Amino acid sequence: MEISPHVPAPEVPPRLAPWADSLELAVVYELETLRLVEVNRAFARKFGQPGPAWRGQSMQALLHPEDTADWQGYAGRVARPPFHIAREHRWQTAQGWRWIAWEETALREADGRVLEVRAVGRDVTKHRLAEEHFRKLAQAVEQAPVSIVITTPGGTPQYVNSRYTEVTGYTLEEIFEQQIPLLREGHASDAAYRHFCALVASGHKWSGELRSGRKDGSEAWEFVQVSPIRNHLDEVTYLLCLREDISERKALEEQLRQAQKMESLGTLAGGIAHDFNNIIAIIRGFTELSVALPAGDPRLGRYLATVHDAAIRAASLVGQILAFSRKTEVTYRPVRINQVVDELVGLLAETFPRDIELVRDLDESIEAFAADPNQVRQILMNLCVNARDAMTGGGVLTLATRRVAGGSLGNLKADPTQDYAHIRVADTGAGMTPEIRARIFEPFFTTKQESGGTGLGLAVVYGIVASHQGLIDLTSEPGRGTVFHVYLPLKTRGDEAPAAGAAATPGNIPRGTERLLLVEDEVAIQEMLATVLRQVGYHVSTANDGAVAIETIMTRGDKLDAVVLDLNMPRLGGVEVLKVLRQRWPNLPVLIMSGHLTESVLTELRQLGQSHEHIIEKPFDFLTFGRALRRVIETRKKA
Repeated sequence: MEISPHVPAPEVPPRLAPWADSLELAVVYELETLRLVEVNRAFARKFGQPGPAWRGQSMQALLHPEDTADWQGYAGRVARPPFHIAREHRWQTAQGWRWIAWEETALREADGRVLEVRAVGRDVTKHRLAEEHFRKLAQAVEQAPVSIVITTPGGTPQYVNSRYTEVTGYTLEEIFEQQIPLLREGHASDAAYRHFCALVASGHKWSGELRSGRKDGSEAWEFVQVSPIRNHLDEVTYLLCLREDISERKALEEQLRQAQKMESLGTLAGGIAHDFNNIIAIIRGFTELSVALPAGDPRLGRYLATVHDAAIRAASLVGQILAFSRKTEVTYRPVRINQVVDELVGLLAETFPRDIELVRDLDESIEAFAADPNQVRQILMNLCVNARDAMTGGGVLTLATRRVAGGSLGNLKADPTQDYAHIRVADTGAGMTPEIRARIFEPFFTTKQESGGTGLGLAVVYGIVASHQGLIDLTSEPGRGTVFHVYLPLKTRGDEAPAAGAAATPGNIPRGTERLLLVEDEVAIQEMLATVLRQVGYHVSTANDGAVAIETIMTRGDKLDAVVLDLNMPRLGGVEVLKVLRQRWPNLPVLIMSGHLTESVLTELRQLGQSHEHIIEKPFDFLTFGRALRRVIETRKKA
């Protein structure tokens, strides 16, 4: 059948006269044969033939083959009360296949017989396509692999998909009846959340990584994106929030960083051992000289002062190594970059080859900014180790800091409204070819295969800089050395930890009259601390391992005012002793001492109610020790 879109207007049959000028389609067909009897002008135009040409043609012939069975299932229904049916199917029109909704009414004879049917229809293709689009969209949202949340600008929940309830453990009833603040979860502080709310309420997008809690108390890392939804007046009416679980990725990143830390320390091992041997030689030599001096010799004080300085130097070196190598959570706190550089240069001066000259060029006007101090140390350490390896015959390693405006870093796509701390690490080494520069930040890419390089160092640097919303660039030419440029934003985040308080001023050791149990397995340290405590008024009992300590606590716990407890001891460790103390004497003040605290041990101590303020790390001076002890005792008295 040839279809022409240009159809002259036919005469309208009397039974379809009400639909003569209507945009609705109207036909009359025989109930038994399904052949068309009359059609109106709208039908003739829609289906592309003059009205008379349709008489006697089968209406079913225009139906989509896939809809035939369903359409036939309605056959005969219109002949039964209420003599009216409605149905939608696809029909072959002059414009192609279209969805048409028909309302069909039986035309009854005087004796009640139904011989013909009048059908009035309208094209609902757009509506059906919209419904189909909405249905697919709804299925996609419900089955999406990420959590999807819609809230009001104030955070009131309006919709959550199945993935969100599955991941968090909350039911829909709990979310909507309890009005759980879905957007607040994961922000480290109220200040950070207020900054987030102000940003999205003004119509800006926000994205970041948050550690969110679950109903069962567990936690997971998520990458969160929040976008405003606007109405026709360009007003923000809702917020769309996408939350993707990245816990596995974060765990792998942490393993990568920790492995690279160990690699960096391994490269320094020879220098560290050399420096420690020098320190030990100083302590041992001047101690032997002091022992050999006659009583009252004026040189004794000078020798002991040298020993004391060497001990402080050793403690500082150990502290820096532990701070760098320790596996800790990412914590943003105010960081003074020049201080970090000074500390690192002190460590490198002891461990790098003597033919490498270390130069500092620091801008003292740079204020503290929010960053993770351990990760900033790792950036500098990795870049410096990379520079050292490039200067096999010696050279100059320069660490410089400057404050720069983001507007001057347009080539790096920096935020023009932001100022950055510019950290420059420059060496006079071998330099790089363009081919190496192009791949330098790729994980596991290394030019040090023969020396055991893993290719993780600069990849880790790149990842840390990116996680701090910073920028990194480098310039290098063969034979002319390499310069790395790191830019960290100076804007203070809302979720950084508070800055540490000012250091204690020198003074006498605080006095006390309380009864103490000192638990320390190192005889020399035990004797030293017991002597000092007794000199300032304390009554001290001692135990040299955990088992003896528990026996003493069980028999004399009610007569003790505080316990000073070392963690690393034979037979029974300090954590086990603390458990007994918390069960038997939960209010007894305890000061924990340790030479090395891992994150797992700190977590266990926190679970036992031991706050970080009541833990002191070795080595310490007597003043710090005395003040920590008084702090523990006074805190318990107030409680």
